[in-house]
Amino acid sequence: MIKVRDKWFRILVIVLPFILVLYTNDVCFRADGAKLLRTLISLISIIAICEGGRWLIYNSRKWKIRWFRSWNRTAVVIIGGVAFTTLMLALSSWLRLIIMGGKAPSSLFTGTVRFNNSELATGLWGYSFFNAIFVYLFLFAGFETIYHFAKLKYTEKQKEQLEKEKLRAELNQLKGIVNPHFLFNNLNSLSSLISENPARAEYFLDELTKVFRYLLRNNQAELTTLGQELLFIQSYYHLLQTRYGTGVRLDMRIDRKYEEWLVPPMTLQLLVENAVKHNRLQKEHPLEIELVSAPNHTLVVRNTLFKREGVVESTGLGLQNINARYKMLQLPEVRIEKDEKYFTVTVPLIQPPTDDKNFPTFAPSITSYGNYKSDS
Repeated sequence: MIKVRDKWFRILVIVLPFILVLYTNDVCFRADGAKLLRTLISLISIIAICEGGRWLIYNSRKWKIRWFRSWNRTAVVIIGGVAFTTLMLALSSWLRLIIMGGKAPSSLFTGTVRFNNSELATGLWGYSFFNAIFVYLFLFAGFETIYHFAKLKYTEKQKEQLEKEKLRAELNQLKGIVNPHFLFNNLNSLSSLISENPARAEYFLDELTKVFRYLLRNNQAELTTLGQELLFIQSYYHLLQTRYGTGVRLDMRIDRKYEEWLVPPMTLQLLVENAVKHNRLQKEHPLEIELVSAPNHTLVVRNTLFKREGVVESTGLGLQNINARYKMLQLPEVRIEKDEKYFTVTVPLIQPPTDDKNFPTFAPSITSYGNYKSDS
């Protein structure tokens, strides 16, 4: 929420006109009951105009009335503000005239406006209207300037906060990949394979190398192509498959037209890791993970639910990481759905710019994943 600091401007807008009122009414040296009452009415009028105008200028940004949104906001606010200011000035003048002993009905036609030593008879309403134009436009310019300055500071603060969230998410992401548990399991698997199946051990080592290479190259990037991310997921999946065997299955059905579309790096890995972490992986009940392109330029990541027994430690940082990155890019957040059988995450895909091809390369080709399905 944008916090507007306009206290001193409001004090200035109220105090300066009030000082002028005190001087013109000669209250300081020749005060009497009538003068004090007129001064009080003027003060109330000044405060009402300032606060009323402020309320209209700020709150009009929140209105969601259909007819209001179809009009130009600035024009509507200025017209409404001038009308309100005119009413307050006229009412204030009318009450002060009553106190001075004037006759209200006839006094409504005695207001004048001076132009270059010439006076134009306008009546009280016309006099109030001309003054309201200058008064309210001054208030409008002042409050709008203060609001936009506050909005700029708020945007900078939000950007700084998002940068911190991104760095924190990247650090947690890095810890999630390069952690002793992950290294131990994979090195242990590699050690077993070396003696049992050297050829498969070499293949496993190659996939493990690809995972770390992708991590080092893309962890600091804001976006990567979906094709590169899918190839990375293949390598990451082969590591999981070596450890869990047929307890985990991956099915990727991606429309070819999306292979150059963009996603934040590691998005799919975090979702796959989340599925593996929270579900039991058994040959009798394999964990099914689907990556499917969907309408409206989205990617659906869905996995079957077969919850682990006991409490699984979870910080929720994976999904927070993904949402933080999409928030930084000012894009819709991922959509999360859960029922008795499936946990589903819908990820928006980002259309690539036509003139920017400076994205890191994970593999020499992005045509090898196709309708990838493996449970071997």
